[in-house]
Parts: sequence; structure tokens; C-alpha cells
Amino acid sequence: MKINIPTSLQDITLNQFVEFQNSEQTNQDLVSIFCEIENTNLLQLKDFQEITEMVTTALNSNPNFYRRFVYKGVHYGFIPKLDNLSTAEYIDLEMYMAKPETFYKAMSILYRPVVKYKRNWFKKTEPFYDIAPYTGTNEIFKDAPSEYYLGACAFFFALLNELESYTVAYSMRILKKSKQGRAYLTQSGVGMLASEL
Repeated sequence: MKINIPTSLQDITLNQFVEFQNSEQTNQDLVSIFCEIENTNLLQLKDFQEITEMVTTALNSNPNFYRRFVYKGVHYGFIPKLDNLSTAEYIDLEMYMAKPETFYKAMSILYRPVVKYKRNWFKKTEPFYDIAPYTGTNEIFKDAPSEYYLGACAFFFALLNELESYTVAYSMRILKKSKQGRAYLTQSGVGMLASEL
């Protein structure tokens, strides 16, 4: 029996990832879904344990963020300017990222065909690009490597953490500058911060 064992998130399709998320997530589910084996009981225990370990390692790896990639012969690019998201894109993205069954739809909003490349004078190896306008979602990414979607999620998580740290730092600076802020810091037990001013 020939078994295809995924060794990275590139080898795991988004469809498989979602199917596993919706399963009981047992080791049998892990091997059955990602190695496409209907009856895992036919495997030797040693082989089953080895496969489980390899697939678990692949699943636990950190996904890379891809600004651009080629899938089924088409060049796709991540939304180049997030602040240019339309209301429709934002609403759909928020809705589709909430449920694993619709991750592929969220991915079709985040990544769209590149329609034009432009020269980047600052970093020649990383060109600027324009993507196709948003016309709704599609199912093209169901069998795409899960790393593309998970990498985009990791990008948003890192962005959120960075923005949060800036917001806290900025709020503390403003609070320290105001007289009311210093009084609040002193009353709330953060007197050391107020005394540092």
C-alpha cells in the first residue's frame, strides 16, 4: 500500500485542514484525512505512530505568509492595500473567516489574480502588483495548500498584536502627559509610572 504522508503545510490542502477541524481530531482522523487512508486499522502500530508523528509535526509548523503565489497556472496576489478594502469585502471576509467550512471563500477574497505587475524601485525582487477587482467568492482554493490561508491568518494575528502594542504605548504616553491621567495612575496603584514623569 502506497501512502502519501504530508511533511509540511504545503502538502495539506485547505479542504483536508477544514475536514480535520470538523472531525473529532483523533489520531485515526489525522491519518485517515491527511494520508487519505479509509481504514487506518490495516496499518502496523509502529507505522501508524510514525505517520501520526510526521503529520502532527507538519500541522504544528509555523505557516509562511505568501504575498504572491502561483496556483493552477494563475498568479495570485494578497490584497496589496488593506486600507482600500471595500465594505463588501470586509463584511464577506469577516463572515467567511469565522467558520472553517468557508475558509476557501475567505481566501478567494484575500488572494486574487494578479492583473498587472509594476516596478518596485526600492526592492527589485518584490514587485508591486494590482489584483483583479472583487466580484464575489469562488471555490478555486478548496484544494490549495493550507499554508497560504494559515499564513494570511498569521499575518493578521501579527498585525493585530503590533497595532495593539502601539495603541497601549500611545495611550500610556497621553495618559502620562495629562494631569488627570497622572492622578488616575497614582490612584490606581500605578504610582511608579506617575512618579517617573
